[in-house]
Amino acid sequence: MPHTQASFTVEATAAAVHGARHRISATVRSWDTSFEDELFSRLELVASELLTNGLQHAGGPMSVEVTLEQGLLVIAVLDGSAAVPQPCAAEVDDERGRGLLLIEALCLFQGVERTASGKRCWAVLPVATTPAPADRRSTQDGSAPDARWSVTPAGERLLSNLFEICP
Repeated sequence: MPHTQASFTVEATAAAVHGARHRISATVRSWDTSFEDELFSRLELVASELLTNGLQHAGGPMSVEVTLEQGLLVIAVLDGSAAVPQPCAAEVDDERGRGLLLIEALCLFQGVERTASGKRCWAVLPVATTPAPADRRSTQDGSAPDARWSVTPAGERLLSNLFEICP
């Protein structure tokens, strides 16, 4: 699969978040690769959460980067705030506060790093949502293994370099 990348800037408004989410999905569709429809649903939800966090907590223009490489789709949102997002304990009736948990549940891994002008929040989605039969493994209790990984700060730096999402 070839290396494919796109980037653009949006204002921090609700309308811009909506438009950017669809622009990200349309961009990935334009790369003319056969992705499952479920990938686009997850991509749009993750993009929406990353962009909405930037809108609510940073304001100002946000840059979006989308990279497809080695079967992984990396989406990053850069904003002007150095404050790192923190998960919060949302109550059952709360309408907000679950974005980071959604991103974690939908992605292989995600992270945040400070930049010279703010921060970059990124998430990685697998392009193929169903493992090939040869890749199916089970744990000793017969259950399927968890596909998510934990990434150390050094691992985040390495991934940033590998996927060239850093300027």
